[in-house]
Amino acid sequence: MLSLDSVNTTPQRMEVENVIGNSDITNIDMMSEIEKELQDNPCDLISLVFLLYDVPDTALQRLIIFQRVSNDASNSINLNMLHEWFRHAKHNPNWKHEFVEALLTCQLYSIVRKLGLNVNAARKYYQTDSITVKMYLNPMKKALYKLCESITSDNLLKLKKALLTFGIDTTEYESCEQVFLKLMCEKFIKINQYQYSKKVLGSRVEVDKLVKILENLSGLKKLVLEINILQQSLNDEHKPSVSVATSTPIVKHMKVDETNQENADDNLYNIDFEDVFEMLGELQLDEIAQNSLKSDRKLLDNDSYEIKSNKRVGVCVIINQETFYPSKTSIELNGQNIIPDTRIGSDKDKTILEKTMSELNFTVFSKTDLDHKEMMQFIMAVVKHKVHKNDSIFMLCILSHGVKGQVYAADSVKVKMDDIQNLLDSDDAANIHNMPKLLIVQACQVDENTPQILVADSPRDYNLRKSNFLIYYATAPELEAYRNEKRGSIFIQVLCRTIRKFANSEHVYDIFTKVNNNVNFICKKVGCTQVPLFQSTLTKKTLLTSS
Repeated sequence: MLSLDSVNTTPQRMEVENVIGNSDITNIDMMSEIEKELQDNPCDLISLVFLLYDVPDTALQRLIIFQRVSNDASNSINLNMLHEWFRHAKHNPNWKHEFVEALLTCQLYSIVRKLGLNVNAARKYYQTDSITVKMYLNPMKKALYKLCESITSDNLLKLKKALLTFGIDTTEYESCEQVFLKLMCEKFIKINQYQYSKKVLGSRVEVDKLVKILENLSGLKKLVLEINILQQSLNDEHKPSVSVATSTPIVKHMKVDETNQENADDNLYNIDFEDVFEMLGELQLDEIAQNSLKSDRKLLDNDSYEIKSNKRVGVCVIINQETFYPSKTSIELNGQNIIPDTRIGSDKDKTILEKTMSELNFTVFSKTDLDHKEMMQFIMAVVKHKVHKNDSIFMLCILSHGVKGQVYAADSVKVKMDDIQNLLDSDDAANIHNMPKLLIVQACQVDENTPQILVADSPRDYNLRKSNFLIYYATAPELEAYRNEKRGSIFIQVLCRTIRKFANSEHVYDIFTKVNNNVNFICKKVGCTQVPLFQSTLTKKTLLTSS
């Protein structure tokens, strides 16, 4: 229960009340002196403004100006933000208490001592260690401040990306406090406080939308739970009895590209997967210069798709989904706990794909961290505007987390591979209909209990022409695809090495069969199960080089 602490007559209370009553912080000069002292610590000043200002629009505008001034090294202007707050707050009989409680909340103990207060006595009086105690500051604002102190730069970036999907742009704000003030201005967060005499009697708060986002960000679960309980208490709802357990995650070098790992074999993750990449030497896939290879391709070329130009064989599109964030769509469709982990090491796959395909005279277009709409738009933009009439092959490589038949976009929305294939087979993609289309998918293919979600942003009136496709999955349905955080994924690394060795002498069926064998060889060595799978409607042999 929230405590009003209205009958507290402890020595700490008497001491604090006496000092507060006689304190010279009523002196305007003293307030200005405090702000001047905080100029070298802008984060503390931002936090005080966040906690003290009652009107979020005013606080935000003041902090925007402060941010601009602070970023100008030649500017030493004092904006007197605390003086401005004092000018309006001094008519409130509790303003001194609010100010001291804010100082204690921000752990500005040196200033508290300068005001003549004993820090330990003041902390006990204001009970600043608990966000659930109502004193003079709104407890929800204190909880949000605590959240600002806990949120990492990575999570702040994800929060900003998520808010964009709700139509709220916070990209210009450097601090979490500014972001939250913007959300208050937009009524995304609502905090209304009811006060009588010296005490805050009640509040009406709405932080549900923010909680929906934050509960999908790593490392914030306990604090978000506390905020959720606080909201229920402030709104006079029953406070559930919840015990919160915390644990320290084990950092593993090897990850699987899917989100639900509850049934994974724990023993598998104890393997040192650095050994996996040492085994590549056993596959005898050392890079060989293409011009040193000699082969008789006459028979191979007779029943093959034409390579129109050896200077530009085709187009390769690479979409590397590495960092994921919650979005309005993912929250509405999937609820909480659906944000995949960051795919550390995926950049190594992107790099080797770019290098491999460029050396085979493919024009490469790559993007990282696209949401589900951007993903489809990027693919179509390349198809419509970057594919030349002399291009002979279209290749699309998607590196992401996945479930059976679907891959995750950066906004945590699942995209069906069928929708991508339909997009490439639509009337808008007419210029690639007659060429082989190779889709390479580095993602897991485990089953999912929830219904599949149609998220394609493409036309619905398909005139399907689903020939000339080959889709190559890193692993077969119901299996996982493994990725080393330092070296990249087994599948992509083996795929690129195999292509570089055999592109000039084998067609893709034979190359991909060798990849299957090589991946299977490595996975058996380390005791894990990953079996690549390709499905094809190609009507001819497909070569990756013209000579």
